[in-house]
Amino acid sequence: MELYKDPSRPVAERVEDLLARMTLEEKAAQLCGDLPASFIVDGKVSLEALRRKFPDGHGRFTQYSMVGIVDPQQIAEISNEVQRYFVEQTRLGIPVALQTENLCGYPAAGGTLFPAQINVGATWEPELAGQMAAVIGQESRAVGINSAMSPVIDVSRDPRWGRTYETYGEDPYLISRMGVEYVKGMQGADKEGVACIAKHFLGYADSQSGLNCAVSRINDRELYEVFATPFEAAANEADVSGMMANYGEIDGICVGANPKYARTLLRDTMKFRGMLTSDGAAIMKMYNYFHLAPTYKEAGLLAKKGGLDTEIPIGNAYRQLPDYVREGKLDEALLDESVRRVLTIKFEYGLFEHPYVDEGKVQAAMTTPQKAELSRAIAEKSITLLKNDGVLPLKKGLKLAVVGPHADNLRYPISGYTYPAYIEMMKAGASDSSSVTFNGMADEAAANKQENGFGAANPFAATLAMFSPEEQAALSDLPTVLAHMGARSLRDVLADRFEVRYAEGCKIIGSDTAGFDAAVEAAREADVIVAAMGGNCGWVNVTGGEGKDRSSLDLPGVQQQLLEALCATGKPVVLVLYGPGVFALPWAAEHTAAMVQAFMPGAEAGRVVADVLDGTVNPGGHLTFTIPHHIGQIPLVYNHRMGSGYNTARDASANMIFSGGYVDNTDRPLFPFGHGLSYTTFEVEDFALSADTLPTDGSIQAHCRITNTGSRPGDQVLQLYYHFSGAHVIRPCMQLVGFVRVSLAPGESKQVAFTLQAAQLGYYNEEMAFVVEPGPAELSLGTSSADLCGTRAFQITGAPVDLLGRRSYACEVSVQ
Repeated sequence: MELYKDPSRPVAERVEDLLARMTLEEKAAQLCGDLPASFIVDGKVSLEALRRKFPDGHGRFTQYSMVGIVDPQQIAEISNEVQRYFVEQTRLGIPVALQTENLCGYPAAGGTLFPAQINVGATWEPELAGQMAAVIGQESRAVGINSAMSPVIDVSRDPRWGRTYETYGEDPYLISRMGVEYVKGMQGADKEGVACIAKHFLGYADSQSGLNCAVSRINDRELYEVFATPFEAAANEADVSGMMANYGEIDGICVGANPKYARTLLRDTMKFRGMLTSDGAAIMKMYNYFHLAPTYKEAGLLAKKGGLDTEIPIGNAYRQLPDYVREGKLDEALLDESVRRVLTIKFEYGLFEHPYVDEGKVQAAMTTPQKAELSRAIAEKSITLLKNDGVLPLKKGLKLAVVGPHADNLRYPISGYTYPAYIEMMKAGASDSSSVTFNGMADEAAANKQENGFGAANPFAATLAMFSPEEQAALSDLPTVLAHMGARSLRDVLADRFEVRYAEGCKIIGSDTAGFDAAVEAAREADVIVAAMGGNCGWVNVTGGEGKDRSSLDLPGVQQQLLEALCATGKPVVLVLYGPGVFALPWAAEHTAAMVQAFMPGAEAGRVVADVLDGTVNPGGHLTFTIPHHIGQIPLVYNHRMGSGYNTARDASANMIFSGGYVDNTDRPLFPFGHGLSYTTFEVEDFALSADTLPTDGSIQAHCRITNTGSRPGDQVLQLYYHFSGAHVIRPCMQLVGFVRVSLAPGESKQVAFTLQAAQLGYYNEEMAFVVEPGPAELSLGTSSADLCGTRAFQITGAPVDLLGRRSYACEVSVQ
């Protein structure tokens, strides 16, 4: 038996043995992706197509869940057929990676649908991200999926960007904790799960003007201290298997082709050992979008030299890398380094020993009531009460007017990169691929069919053609699909509990106000108005999503006009905000009785939001973004540097002289980072530090007592913030360094202790050494970045300590 086939041997030995046996073409094949439409003919796996297109093996098939969009049993059977070809009919028998987007659920029929990542972040409970990911990974592996293009751990600081909903927020510490738990849950303790690809390395969410794929203007100090932190934490604490490179550019070169980032920063500084993949069609974009290379083939050479290991969704450039090796333009060792990383993942996740799935256990492995309950619990804990003048919770016996485009819709509360969104995208793209901004597939659809047969004129249409007319008809009935997933509208759920008058009022987008009269009439007959408004998400006819960015943070369409008409009735208005991003609504904050931030809670949004409105659930979510008064404040983040934002007036007179703020509007947030209200009250007392000094190689403890002083059980999020004023470089005005969500019964008290390591406090000094240095510092405790219960000063002491490679990413918290 060949050494690489012996499971008793160390993975590294197996990889080297297999690598030594491979031809140039077999090596290049492992670095290439393709779409499932490349081997599906008339709805079935074509062995002839596999033999013709992949004689030397293959690296991965991406967007693979689409072959199971109607039935998990079908995708499991296809998985086994495909693996059987690669394992039994190629020379070396290397299994193929089957890859999909697992952001908030296995994205096809039969899986558990979870709330959007933005909701998961708002729970401030990283453990929930891990539990959710474990479910997604288990369901995915059951049908043969072994690679996940998630989580998104970008630091997102511009809410105009359409993919804001895919992130955990604006803070690197919070994102790190969420990302680490997600990766651990998805991959499994012993890598029995699904290999994660964290994205998008690096600075993708901080693009100019909030536009997708635009340039990111980030300096080296901030790039590592802020944007790289979640990725480094995922690598060092969770051993994330892969990362996906940012499409865009920093300093004139696409990230994936820039060795400064893809090699020096990622490999040398961050010590990442896993695979770095392109985003969908990113190498093609280097050629036809950024004009970085004169040909698509040469773009592949630049990307490989720069540091990209693999190309997806279709590896037409990387397939030609052997030509450059033979011509002496590419060192074969650069191929080997990437193949080594790809093979390591396949060995570590057991693909060689377990390439097939048990088709008889597929149905039992999919969603269950217990999994759906976890999804509902996450949604409940994510709902954030922004404002309340006492109208909430709604009292029994009230007559409600339930108004707005979200009031009676099952689809809108569900995010993109989900099963329903994929159905919309596939059907729309099949008829008109130009209408879909799904990178990778859309790029391939726009490109001419390749003469070698590897391209696809329209992979959306090719994918849809896999299914029978009956199956396609079932996909067309999205309301029934959603109802089978447990979806009920807010109107329907509230009608079970209150007397309800309903009027849509207006659509999400558009200028039609014909429905205003009916909405106002319903409002006048009610005691309280529930206005369910906001945006929607996906790839088709949406206000947010990939390639769906905004130039305004106002309510879309004529929703603001409808809201003003409702408020003009004099009845109290409860505004429930949905959608993939935040809205800057100072008028609403002044004129409504209550505001609830729901984002996209998933299929059971109707029940979850109704439970919060009537007090069945006490809201405990907190914002992970700073919400501005107006778009002119963007970017607006709580942790801005001293002297560069709204929260730096340590010397009030100096601030008035040199930075008085905007002359035409406020410079303060509408709602601060970390903000969230409750139906009960809390008191935080006895905030103190364990010492007045922190050694540069030691730790310090901050502790307090928190009490529920109200009459309802409730949750509060305690947040620990840090400020250092002893550096010779300008530091943030405050930084989140610890947090915990505490549940308390009425009258109950708990002791909370944060143990902060000095190794968590590193930064690049004036000599660009990543260190913790002595000097004066402060720790503040609060329930938001603006609502602080106290600040305690201390001194960091001792010699500077170089933290590069020795960084800490977590503050331990105990609650008793």
